[in-house]
Amino acid sequence: MKKYFFFCLLAAALSGSVAQAQQAPNLRMQAVENTRKLAQQIALDDARTTKVKNLTYDRLVQENELKQMYSIDPALLQSKMVVVEQDYAEKLKAVLTDAQFQRFMALKAPALAPVTAAAPTPAASVPVLPVNKPEAQPNAKTAPLPTTKKVNSATHASTSSRRP
Repeated sequence: MKKYFFFCLLAAALSGSVAQAQQAPNLRMQAVENTRKLAQQIALDDARTTKVKNLTYDRLVQENELKQMYSIDPALLQSKMVVVEQDYAEKLKAVLTDAQFQRFMALKAPALAPVTAAAPTPAASVPVLPVNKPEAQPNAKTAPLPTTKKVNSATHASTSSRRP
């Protein structure tokens, strides 16, 4: 029985690590692709490209973990993602030159700008119908609930303090 329990525990542990191992190549590929695009946009050299790729991979791993942990609470997820993005920017600032970092921030500025929502416009094809209000009906009187009689504990034989 102990061997069976141990085997089940081992299988459960391995299934979780296999799922993470399958996601790791996808995140690495995504980090390489993101870094390649960023290198073209801010003119990275080879030495900095490797460092940026590692930072990008770390950021993607953190974001993936946050998405799994906070998938139920989108507001908390968003606040945690902002912290990860700020941390990533600080680490990039240490790696990039001032000109490269300014180009990076210029690329990020449109993404960080607040989105203004347009006012909703009514659809022209949907006719507006008048709303019929129901007539006020008199309040129905409710019957009072019967009161319950309190039972005196002395009347019960089991609670009586007298003994025969």
